[in-house]
Amino acid sequence: MISEITVNNRDIKIFRDDLYPNIGGGNKGRKMDYIGKYISQNKYDSLVTTGGIQSNHCRAVALFAAQNQMSCTLVIHGDKHKFENDSGNAKIMRLSGAKVVFAEEAESIGELMDQAMEDLKRTGRNPYYIWGGGHTIEGGLAYIDAINELKSYCFSNDWKPDYIYLGSGTGSTQAGIMAGLDKYGFSNTQVVGISVGRKSLQAQLIVEDFYHKLCLAYKIKSTSREAVVLDEYLCGGYGKSNDELERLSTNSIKNYGMVMDSTYSGKAFYGMIKHIQTNSPNGNILFWHTGGIFNFLAN
Repeated sequence: MISEITVNNRDIKIFRDDLYPNIGGGNKGRKMDYIGKYISQNKYDSLVTTGGIQSNHCRAVALFAAQNQMSCTLVIHGDKHKFENDSGNAKIMRLSGAKVVFAEEAESIGELMDQAMEDLKRTGRNPYYIWGGGHTIEGGLAYIDAINELKSYCFSNDWKPDYIYLGSGTGSTQAGIMAGLDKYGFSNTQVVGISVGRKSLQAQLIVEDFYHKLCLAYKIKSTSREAVVLDEYLCGGYGKSNDELERLSTNSIKNYGMVMDSTYSGKAFYGMIKHIQTNSPNGNILFWHTGGIFNFLAN
């Protein structure tokens, strides 16, 4: 679904992935539908992944596992007491029945995931390792195909975006959109990622690398798009915000008719508005709402 709002006298269209119908919605739900097809086709029976205490990705993986009678291990980084008492994604993860392992230090995440894989194999399971954020080739394909949905809308409404803004975390959503734009002929559309956690240099290298991997994997003729990820709107880092961002998030349903959390979609929207005010880009603007309602409800 694509809707439209007006902000500061600019008409902005919104790609509503927050309304995606499966596994709690959002971009992680869309990715997990594609990753899940690969898991089912290859007869995996257990899943191992990682994320924070309010991870949209871990929520989607845990729900997929529960709905398909699979074992699931989540390696969670963050405050254990907060996880055990939070609402939102944390509550859904707890209710899913997934096994939760806490990583006290970020450096131990990989080791704990490897250990979970070995433990499952020893019990005769066939586990599948999912990179945090759904950063997989199949997850990227979800967004290549999503551009086909956008193309149908553009054809029906005689409209095309000159700029697509979105929140950029692990980078696979942004890379998938870039590859999809190449595949479906959006040669003049620029993608602008608003970083939700990483500094620009690191984020851009990851997006660029994954974009080229997707083009190679799915035989898409690459136009060598520039990977643009802005870090001016981090508000101090992942999961952090400022008063202006908090007000935008708190009033998002009232002012814009959609919920935006301060960690993901709200931070991206906040960054987009600031960037537009500063740079006055000419042309049509599309904001890709990647979800985050459960993060909003947790606060």
